[in-house]
Amino acid sequence: MLNKHTYMRSKYFFIITLLIFLVSYSIYVFVFHFKIDNYSDFIVATTFFFGLFSGFFITRQNDRYSKIADEIATTDGLFSMLYRIAGAVPRVQNEVREALRNHYQKILDSNNWAYHILNPSTTITQIFNAYNSAVGDEADRLGQFSDAYGEAFAELQISRKKMIMLYHEKLLPIQWALILILGFLTTISFNFIPSHIFGINILKIIFGVAVLFIILLLKQLDELSLFGKDFNKRTANDILRIIEEKDIAELKTTK
Repeated sequence: MLNKHTYMRSKYFFIITLLIFLVSYSIYVFVFHFKIDNYSDFIVATTFFFGLFSGFFITRQNDRYSKIADEIATTDGLFSMLYRIAGAVPRVQNEVREALRNHYQKILDSNNWAYHILNPSTTITQIFNAYNSAVGDEADRLGQFSDAYGEAFAELQISRKKMIMLYHEKLLPIQWALILILGFLTTISFNFIPSHIFGINILKIIFGVAVLFIILLLKQLDELSLFGKDFNKRTANDILRIIEEKDIAELKTTK
């Protein structure tokens, strides 16, 4: 989830964290020197466990990230399909259009794709009621698509539940503690390698920054901030273009 203020705050946090780390770690590498026997065993152990756990958590959170993106695409596609099917009855389509406009306008206003996950939503109910209000000839016209829209309503409900569960599958505090401790030990251990060569010290700093980037990447995956600051606008505007028939209008003007 990433609104404008959150995006700027995340950007400043990244820059400030990187600068503080570079300065403090450079001082550590160039000023402090250690004479430790069997330092290679310690470096191998800390690097192995940090790589093992960070890789596991990144893989899990990346899978969560991908699944949420898939569910958002599925939801948008189903809403689009329900709108187009409702075109068989213009009155019903108008009601569906209004429900979808309100739904996606809230996403735009809050600049938060997860708005309807974090807040109660009646969009599915409103669209279902619009379909259910069709009687007589209207019901017959919609009835020919009953299998399609019946399945769509079921999938929408399931998709919403999946997104709610996935949204809250964040790393536990104890898991963050494990990653931070191992990351700290790994960066500290790089300086155990005895060397006064400038180039080697620069390599130590680069390895330390790489560890920091891994932790920051995991943080972004955990907070779902990799979607980007414009993700909310893209996903909402795409559906709004459909219900406002802008794509059809543009095709007509190009002919």
